[in-house]
Amino acid sequence: MRGRGLVLAVGVVAAGLVGTPGVASAATPVCRFEIPAKLTITKPDQLVSFGWGSSCPKTAFLANWRGRAAGVDGSSYDVSCSWGHLNCSVRVNDAYPGHSMSWIPVGYATDAKGRKVADLRSATSIAKYGAAVKLTAARSGTRTTLTARPTYYSAKAKGFVRHHGRVLFQSKDPGSSVWKDLGYVTPGSAGTATYTLTTNRSRAYRAYVASSATVWYAYSAPVTR
Repeated sequence: MRGRGLVLAVGVVAAGLVGTPGVASAATPVCRFEIPAKLTITKPDQLVSFGWGSSCPKTAFLANWRGRAAGVDGSSYDVSCSWGHLNCSVRVNDAYPGHSMSWIPVGYATDAKGRKVADLRSATSIAKYGAAVKLTAARSGTRTTLTARPTYYSAKAKGFVRHHGRVLFQSKDPGSSVWKDLGYVTPGSAGTATYTLTTNRSRAYRAYVASSATVWYAYSAPVTR
């Protein structure tokens, strides 16, 4: 795979950056591949755009990185960043979801005449599909019923579909900042998970689904009843 783009902006902060072997001299600028460490897929053909590090010189014209997916033989994703084109970008759907990607410099940054102007640094990232949980709560007397509908983005369906992971229900007392676990429930055939409790107090509630190998975790918006 190959992506191509321009760096128009610099200084985007991203976690997960590591240095390549060897240490540049104090006089040699460094250009970083500023891809975010955590990428979330929520729509088809999703792009993420980013810039080089702020220390990259203005004379830099071209730099190349190659992405390799851990555990995937022969995986490759080449990105060429240059002035005069669109921002550096990666098509997230093609970045081997569920696998850690190592983005390794190919050579060094050059100016418009092909002369070296900066050393490059590598980065790591991982892409997973996004999840969402919708929570509703109904209270009748001392009986409160919580109903959660978890979903996740499916590349095959090109939309959000029913999530089969267990749902953790949590509550928080008024004035407290601590969420307490109530219990886990596996969604039924209708795609919903229901938890019922008896209480004479109004509380805040939320639902949570954990990350899997290919899907990120998600919390619902809090509901008070």
